[in-house]
Amino acid sequence: MAKAQKKTAKKVVKKAAKPAKKPAVKKPAVKKPAVKKPAVKKIMVKTVMPAALPNRKMFAMEITLLDKIQAELFDAIAQKPAVMDFEETRLFVDNVYMTMNKCVTIAKDVKNMILNKDFKEPITETYNSPA
Repeated sequence: MAKAQKKTAKKVVKKAAKPAKKPAVKKPAVKKPAVKKPAVKKIMVKTVMPAALPNRKMFAMEITLLDKIQAELFDAIAQKPAVMDFEETRLFVDNVYMTMNKCVTIAKDVKNMILNKDFKEPITETYNSPA
């Protein structure tokens, strides 16, 4: 045999054992008082003149006419005959027909009055400051 080889036994080095971890105990959560952050206030610049916006006073005539239409329609509905008499039913239908025609005509007039009102156009341009 060739050279005798000696095998040296390797020393086993024992590592220091790590201490065992204790199971984590949950602590009751302590709620911190809520801190209010100051709200960011957005400043809106009104570009429309207050007189340019339509208000209740500008539509006084239209509101009056629409109230008149509503009252007439309620009256026409309230006059419905209780008895099934042919003549009373015919009169009721004729009355409702005339009331509806009148209301449609008034509603068209109100629509035209609103469309013909001359409101100032709102300013929609934006301010672009110089660089």
